Amino acid sequence: MMKKLNKIVPLLMFLLLAVAAVCLASSGGEGGGGDESNPVWTMIWRTFNFLILMALLWKLLGDKIKVFFGDRRVEIASMIEEADKAKADAEKEYAEYKQKLANVDKDIQEIKESIMGELEGEKQRIIDEGKAAAERIVAQAKWSAEQEVLKAKNDLRNQVIDMAGDMAAGLVTNSMTADDQKRLLEEYLDKVGKEH
Repeated sequence: MMKKLNKIVPLLMFLLLAVAAVCLASSGGEGGGGDESNPVWTMIWRTFNFLILMALLWKLLGDKIKVFFGDRRVEIASMIEEADKAKADAEKEYAEYKQKLANVDKDIQEIKESIMGELEGEKQRIIDEGKAAAERIVAQAKWSAEQEVLKAKNDLRNQVIDMAGDMAAGLVTNSMTADDQKRLLEEYLDKVGKEH
């Protein structure tokens, strides 16, 4: 802030003195010297006073004015350069966002197709798993049915054997006499005796 103030104060003083010199030079003959009756000489005298005042001001403030305007030029050039850079950055960002927005529909379509592909794959996997499970259940049911049939056959065979045994025992018991029973008992005892 102080740096700018140091630049502005000499400029304001220069403008104030320039305006004051013009005002003094244009005032009517209050001891300004020269011939008041001839307006040409009055104009020459006033111009000469103004030029002397300007030369003095230039001598005293010239370097400061040059520095001020030089610094100001650099500052303005820097500000313009920064503004151009900011504008270029903004245009670049705008182009990027515009490109992204242009590709949004395409991206949405790609995401949608990807999800649909994944869903179709998942659907097929579930169907395949269901078929495999159904095949396992059918195979297990077949095996269980076969086992039940085998068990039923064995149970039936055992019942038939038991019934045949009971019938044979009944027939043998009814058809055997006491002599036959005695003879069978003796044969059995002989056979057991020979083996031991």
